[in-house]
Amino acid sequence: MMDIVDQQKISTGYVLKDNSVKRIFVDGGFSKNAVYMHLLAAAFPHTEVFAASMAQATAVGAALAIHKAWNSKPLPHDLLELKFYSVTQGITT
Repeated sequence: MMDIVDQQKISTGYVLKDNSVKRIFVDGGFSKNAVYMHLLAAAFPHTEVFAASMAQATAVGAALAIHKAWNSKPLPHDLLELKFYSVTQGITT
C-alpha cells in the first residue's frame, strides 16, 4: 500500500507542479479504502483529502458543470457526500 501511495504522490506531484492546490478528491475503488486514504492524506499534509461517496463522482461533476445546458430542473443538494481524511485522524473503517 505504501508503494502505491508513493507512486501516487510522484504522479500527482507532476500534475500539481508549482500550483497551490488546496484539495484532492478521490473517487473509484480506492476512495473506499480507509488505509489508502489516510496514507494519501499523510503524503499530502498541507492539502485537504476527500473521498467521494460514489464511484463515478468525476463523471457526475462533469455532468453538473454543464447541467444548465441539458436539464432545467434544480440541482439536488445531497447528490454527493465527501469524507475528509487528515494525517491527524486515526484510521477508521
